[in-house]
Amino acid sequence: MLAQELADPFETARFRWGPIRFTPTLEITSVGHDSNVFNEFEDPKSDFTAGVGPAVKLWMRPARTHFSLSTGAQYLYFRKYDDQRAWNADHEAKWEVPLARLRPFVAGTFVNSRDRQGYEIDARSRRRDQSYTVGATLRVSGKTQLVGSHRRSQLRYDERESSFGAELATALNRRAAESTFQFRYALTPLTTFVTTVDVGRDRFDVARVRDSNTLTVLPGFELKPFALISGTIFVGFRQFDPRDSRLPDYRGVVAAVKAKYSFSSTQLEAAVDRNVAYSFEETQPYYALLDYGLTVTQRVTQRWDIVGEARLQQLAYRNLAPGPSLIVTTPQSAAGAEERLDTGRVFGGGLGYRLNETTRLGLNVSHARRTSSAARRSFEGTRVFGSITYGTQQ
Repeated sequence: MLAQELADPFETARFRWGPIRFTPTLEITSVGHDSNVFNEFEDPKSDFTAGVGPAVKLWMRPARTHFSLSTGAQYLYFRKYDDQRAWNADHEAKWEVPLARLRPFVAGTFVNSRDRQGYEIDARSRRRDQSYTVGATLRVSGKTQLVGSHRRSQLRYDERESSFGAELATALNRRAAESTFQFRYALTPLTTFVTTVDVGRDRFDVARVRDSNTLTVLPGFELKPFALISGTIFVGFRQFDPRDSRLPDYRGVVAAVKAKYSFSSTQLEAAVDRNVAYSFEETQPYYALLDYGLTVTQRVTQRWDIVGEARLQQLAYRNLAPGPSLIVTTPQSAAGAEERLDTGRVFGGGLGYRLNETTRLGLNVSHARRTSSAARRSFEGTRVFGSITYGTQQ
């Protein structure tokens, strides 16, 4: 949200209606066969599935201020298991006041979805996330900016949602506060060096053992689309301190990488996510996540392309030591027990056909497999699906 834009979206929007500029999109995704709808260990269930949803981005300039809104919805369809059908909605708004050197802003988000959340929850669970942010950007010079902001958010699972017997609302509902300080320096017109410092805290409604304070220092680069390598590359350090002494802390490397490199008719896209995430497990309240992958797109002709993808994930769980308020129910719960490591692999490929600059048809095959020492957590499944994307540059 704080990244510099290559072009003013208000001027490049596809449509205009009075003072409003907007760009609509439509995505029809996952139209096809899923061999394991519930990610089950035994007796997997298959079904025909589809997802369809419109979205729109709009911009306004009331009284020389800048207002932007992104809103979208998606309907998930299952032919046989109709209890899995759901509407998802995602909204984000931002209002900025450009002054001579200072640019104050306020922003808000609201997400209401019933889908798989994170890397370990297999159930499609209803969750509502909302946040608001206040901050300002200070232009120190033609190349240097300082950004400060404060964000408050809350995450709420529906009280009826559960996963492997665990009530998700009890385990994961929480409030968070985060203060962010950012230094930005434009090395070139296409490359910006950024250092971000986040100081945050999470406070849980019920599962107070997960309460934590955190400090993250994340330097890296923002690379605009016309650069040889485009995207974002950030590698830094996170200090994750649970307030309960029975839960071990985490001090180590974190990373957020999503970068593209194109040569001739081939495009490589690499993604790396290294961080800490909360688990719904009572005796393993969080895990260190490593998710990395590579996507190769080969343009065969002006309209046809071939895509291949490989992704690997590791979830290294941290054990909670036994204590007065902890009921030990499994051997892995005991202090000093071997910590659990789940691994996931996703391999896939597909064909794409571009009807024009903003419309693409796709046909993809994807096979996913997860292995875990926890009972009934391992699974594998294959999805064959088509997609149609309209409104975004292809």
